[in-house]
Amino acid sequence: MHGGNILRAQKLYGLTTFIDLSANINPFGPPAGVWTSIQQGMVDIVNYPDPESCTLRNALSKHLEIPTDSIMVGNGAGDLIFTIVQALKPKRVAIPLPTFSEYERAARSVGSGVSYIPLGAEGWAKFKQWDDGLWREFLKDCDLLFLCSPHNPTGSVLAKDLFEQILRLTKEIGCRILFDESFLDFLPDEIRQSTRTYLEMNEHLMVLYSLTKFYSLPGLRLGTVFAHKLLLASFDQYRDPWSVNVLAQHAGIAALENLDFPDDVRQKLRESRALFYEKFKRCGFSNLRLWPTSVNFALIEVLNHTSGELIQHLGRLGILVRDCASFIGLPGDFIRVAIKDIFVMQRLIEGLKTYYFKEEQ
Repeated sequence: MHGGNILRAQKLYGLTTFIDLSANINPFGPPAGVWTSIQQGMVDIVNYPDPESCTLRNALSKHLEIPTDSIMVGNGAGDLIFTIVQALKPKRVAIPLPTFSEYERAARSVGSGVSYIPLGAEGWAKFKQWDDGLWREFLKDCDLLFLCSPHNPTGSVLAKDLFEQILRLTKEIGCRILFDESFLDFLPDEIRQSTRTYLEMNEHLMVLYSLTKFYSLPGLRLGTVFAHKLLLASFDQYRDPWSVNVLAQHAGIAALENLDFPDDVRQKLRESRALFYEKFKRCGFSNLRLWPTSVNFALIEVLNHTSGELIQHLGRLGILVRDCASFIGLPGDFIRVAIKDIFVMQRLIEGLKTYYFKEEQ
């Protein structure tokens, strides 16, 4: 189950408004120019959208310094995942666990076999050095590998040297890589590096990028995939040509034009994250373990209680968090919380205190 289901929460808890920490979306909203672009774009809803999203692809090309013919746009990263898998029809895929459930759903939809790479709550930190034999076993008989970094739900980052070893091995054995960078823009400058820089020399690599989360456009849906132009041409036969509506195209172009927006968002989230981690530490929750990250969400492990009880308690307070029970390969009880503004993170701390400290009174 995904986060962000406000209607379901309203029925469940009998409230009308919530602090939603269940979906990892930039809490500060899209760039101001997006609202204007949508209003101006309303006149275009009487026409079909550009099936090639040419203007948006040109904007992405300029912004990300990648050739236009290496870019395909879709109705969010999820839409592109299914399109790619339908086109490739892999016989067997490898998927790190825990992770985004759509990878396996897409693979199963075309009858692919599935192999798992266990990460656990550590995420990519589990692999501190390269083990060629281990990775050959992980990828045995696989023709598609899903990778995700920053990783959802752990927030861990795949180290450059490990990725390069995986890239070498997959090229050798003929296994494609679909690398999901949906949370890349949330990383600080010193560790933010896209794998799209490897595309030119590695035609088996495909890179997913999302505008939905960082630019706060989940209701419009907007994602892209970068790959060799011949590979994209094969995907084109399996995609809905009208998948990116005119308002999403207008919004995406306007979002990319605001060059100050990314740094502003990262600075605000850095302050919120630091405050939340510090206050959480000061509280000394004996039954909670925080797994800090460098992105806009974090895992909290629930010890000696069930996560369901805590989720319901917070829900009754009007605070929604992500239940991680549906993340296969994450042993134990976990919730995932999005990092939002300082006031909201303070509310979460207070909600946790009312639940855990009531037992000590």
